[in-house]
Amino acid sequence: MIGQTILMMAGLSLGMSLMANKPQISPPNPVSSTVARPPYNCFTREVWSPAKQAWCDRFGPHSEREHWPDVARPEVWERDRNRYTPISLDSFSTEAALTGTDPKSIALSLVELPDTEGDSQKRTSVSIQKGQSAVVMLSQVGLADDSVQGLRYRFEFEPQGMIEDEEKWQLVWMGRQQLCWPGRGPEKWTNQPCL
Repeated sequence: MIGQTILMMAGLSLGMSLMANKPQISPPNPVSSTVARPPYNCFTREVWSPAKQAWCDRFGPHSEREHWPDVARPEVWERDRNRYTPISLDSFSTEAALTGTDPKSIALSLVELPDTEGDSQKRTSVSIQKGQSAVVMLSQVGLADDSVQGLRYRFEFEPQGMIEDEEKWQLVWMGRQQLCWPGRGPEKWTNQPCL
């Protein structure tokens, strides 16, 4: 019994010395688990701690606030469009789906954000300038994909008159961006592919 204990201790000692001399191997692009899966939900209305505010400002899906327009302004559309991959409106079956009184409903009917489990976060933003323009933004972050972390769509509408005292809107342009996981492509919303 004592002999077995001594042999076990000698084996353990030898194993530990071999491990101490072994060079450490690290993955080529380590991904911090705090970045890969957000520790905070940046869409809640709860009182935010300073740590949560700092995290959401730095890593949150919408830290580039200039892409979420306060007012839909056609004069900046061209600049914003260059940041998106255009989606042809001809790919949709009927013109009726592109026209209506509620731009948000039209946008939600045209794209289906993937269903995911876990910490996925969805956001919808609508900006309407009566009689001039409307912009709808849809995004989802935290996708269960090894390269694409999030998707964002931009829908631009122009007024087409009135229907029973409600403004009628026509979708005139839409585009898509993606957000890559760390080490898989650009670190901001982009129209470039993720690796």
